[in-house]
Amino acid sequence: MGSEVKVEIVHKETIRPSSPTPHHLRFFSLSIFDQLSPELYFPLLLFYPNNSDHHEVNNVDHQHSLDGERTKLLKRSLSETLTRFYPFAGRILNNASVCYPCSFISRVLDKHDLELLKKLIPLGATKGDTGYDVLLVQINFFECGGITIGFNASHKIIDAHTLSTFINSWAAIPLRFSTSDNIGVVVHQQQYIAAASLFPPLDFFSSPPPIVEFAIEKCTTRRLLFESSKISCLKSEAVSAAVQNPYPS
Repeated sequence: MGSEVKVEIVHKETIRPSSPTPHHLRFFSLSIFDQLSPELYFPLLLFYPNNSDHHEVNNVDHQHSLDGERTKLLKRSLSETLTRFYPFAGRILNNASVCYPCSFISRVLDKHDLELLKKLIPLGATKGDTGYDVLLVQINFFECGGITIGFNASHKIIDAHTLSTFINSWAAIPLRFSTSDNIGVVVHQQQYIAAASLFPPLDFFSSPPPIVEFAIEKCTTRRLLFESSKISCLKSEAVSAAVQNPYPS
């Protein structure tokens, strides 16, 4: 890499649901399996190129104005999405909000540096007086105009499928899809409480907590890189198979 890539956090705030969570839904019960699972967070990075022309990219004032508009749109649509996915908008122990940091990146990433990619993802397992965060989102603006959205989700509440549904709902809201009001219903209230009703939580204050031990071993990280042409081919096949509105994300 020709020069050092700098990642600067320029803003950090919490995003609350657009509508207050009803009182009877403010406390979400974990199942016994969720209680016993460790505070495991799984990350996700989504990259979006800049679709503006070359002249607009070189116009710094225009780019900063565009970044500001995008930030407002992302925050507003995220707030509306959290109303549909209310367990995401809180902490484990207390209903609160989603942490939302914004960063500015000095140049284009021309290499896949894992240590640098970690800076594009919000830190997980940050415990405060009100418990652990459930979902953290970080918006990264590149100098070239591109955007990266980083997620860090608690596996106690969120799995890969649920996060994918959440992202599709978030993407649909600003696009004003006619079906956007129904997308969040995919994970509705009954599914949220099903696990806890079938496998009730254990009262650790009156029962001795189970001992959970993990062996400390070396870990290996692997990456799968797909060429853009192959991804385009898969998208074409999805459309040809009569799949309605195949979402790139």
